[in-house]
Amino acid sequence: MNNEQREIELNTWSSAKQSDALSAEFIRGYKITDVAFSEYEGCPTFMIANINSTHDIGYNLSRMEIIVQAAHEENVDILVLPELCISGYIWKTDNKTEVLDQLKAGSNRRPKVKRVLDNIKAGLVDRGDGLKMVFFSNVRMGTHRDEIYDSTYVMTANSDYNSTFYDKIFLTPMEKVFFHRGNGRRLVLDTRWGKIGIMMCYDLCFVGLGRRYAFDDGVDVIIVPSAWRMEAIRNYPLLNLQIDNYYQFIWRLMHSALAAHNQVWSIGANCVGVFDKTGGRFCGESGIWSPSGIPLVRASHEEEELIVIRHLEIQGHMRYQAKEDFDYSLDFNEVYREIADIKPRWVLP
Repeated sequence: MNNEQREIELNTWSSAKQSDALSAEFIRGYKITDVAFSEYEGCPTFMIANINSTHDIGYNLSRMEIIVQAAHEENVDILVLPELCISGYIWKTDNKTEVLDQLKAGSNRRPKVKRVLDNIKAGLVDRGDGLKMVFFSNVRMGTHRDEIYDSTYVMTANSDYNSTFYDKIFLTPMEKVFFHRGNGRRLVLDTRWGKIGIMMCYDLCFVGLGRRYAFDDGVDVIIVPSAWRMEAIRNYPLLNLQIDNYYQFIWRLMHSALAAHNQVWSIGANCVGVFDKTGGRFCGESGIWSPSGIPLVRASHEEEELIVIRHLEIQGHMRYQAKEDFDYSLDFNEVYREIADIKPRWVLP
């Protein structure tokens, strides 16, 4: 891009008031950005991990243990980790077997992986103060040989995490080489704080899935573990307009749209930093978007970071804040169910 061209400014939101509400500290080697949403302790506190998953499974597991311990120390209720945080993300190669072997080595059933996961589970609590729920993404081995799914597991004190999972439905072309597509079954968690749904990464690009969670299932929050890249160029020469990190732009856009269109909370835990197999970059910016579509807090697009948001009111959607004479969310909810099954009228002009 020459000096006369202009680049889209990705940082399109800022708030002096918000910056005053944030505090940062370092615990166990990780920067932790801590923000309070409310003072109501009956609402859950979330930690979202903005980390760089490598292809050293032992390292990934030890780091997972460290982050879990940080969540305990910060009195977090729910921890969310990015996509394929144990095996590491896939890469383009002529040696398909190398990638498959890497994925299989990270399976929950492998002894060293199972040992760490079981230890984490043993430290969870059901009630009172302490970590209660961990969302982590990993491979899932199917019943047939080389049947592998890209899945998100939900770990609690009283359930089998291998039985509580969501299989990614929408796969990128490269992911289709290694993974089987999920059967389309959504996962809804009916928790004491509200209903939680799960999507993964590329699922964000397909608005129908979010709509089903919101309108058919009535979820309050959608959690999205991801390995979302940063670099892609979109160029409009006659307008002197170019964006070099288009995927980063889409990451922000899709979360805001998911939240605002469906009036749900959107929570994204993304990989960040240089991808060790390709040299490309993940865009990071793990964060929380309110049902207004406004991002409340986002992590770095370059560095590892843990985001904590305390006492997040995921039920009710803070609708009392709306001072206008209309509430488009309520109107849409009312009308949507009436028109959902009406066929369009086709006209040949």
